[in-house]
Amino acid sequence: MSDSGELRDRVRTDPRTHVVALAVALALGVALASVHWLGLIAAGAAAALVAPTLRRGVAYGLAAGALALATFAVGLGPAAAVLPEMGPVVYLTVASALGLPLLGSLARGVV
Repeated sequence: MSDSGELRDRVRTDPRTHVVALAVALALGVALASVHWLGLIAAGAAAALVAPTLRRGVAYGLAAGALALATFAVGLGPAAAVLPEMGPVVYLTVASALGLPLLGSLARGVV
């Protein structure tokens, strides 16, 4: 087995390494998502690639989206009070924050 395969298996099976790799993937993904919307897809893919199974990878992708959405909401600060008046824009924001990382998390099925 190659060195990258051994590292991948270690990240997916060793609990301590898994938690560190997941935290790094989530932090990197949220940082990328703050720059461009394609970062949401990268966040889901990065979080899912450290998952031991495809099902957990999809859950990690959704968690990455929820984290990005929460970070965005906190970043709005006092302007969040006008969100209920912005109907369709809010729906699009929530759908993309959850759907795009979910799409990226399907990369776990390939690797």
